[in-house]
Amino acid sequence: MKKQLHILEGLIILIIILLLGLLTIKFIYHIKHENVDTSYIWNINFSNLVVTEGSKEGHISLNNNSIDLDVTLSKEKEFYEFLIDVNNTGTLAAEITDLSINVENPDNILKYTVTYENGISIDKGDKLESNETKTIKVRIEYPTQKSKVYKSLNLKLSLNIEYSPIY
Repeated sequence: MKKQLHILEGLIILIIILLLGLLTIKFIYHIKHENVDTSYIWNINFSNLVVTEGSKEGHISLNNNSIDLDVTLSKEKEFYEFLIDVNNTGTLAAEITDLSINVENPDNILKYTVTYENGISIDKGDKLESNETKTIKVRIEYPTQKSKVYKSLNLKLSLNIEYSPIY
């Protein structure tokens, strides 16, 4: 009888250890796969896209931190221009750590500018404070030519801005 009680006690202890092990594994799994909302800490995004009146047709696509533009202009003095806000709605200030502008302009005639709305150039190290908004202006234009070019010209522009937090 004593032997049976020892075996029963051993089984109960073994079952309790197994249950505690399973609960620990489930708890650790839950912690590792938990989605934590950090948007209040770090949240930089593009918004409020406004195409300037008088602009010709173009196609813009926005991704997390990049803007892609495809525009075709047919004659001199035509242009395409838009403004877009970069918002920092997080609690951390940020700075530009990488800025790349890739342009496909086969005829090298169309002119483009990428600046802040006030005309100041966008550079690495530019700061964007918490709850601050800066407006970026992109303009593509067909300049006056000495010799006439009688064809439509296409320009593809990709603007990628990487921000990092300032602690």
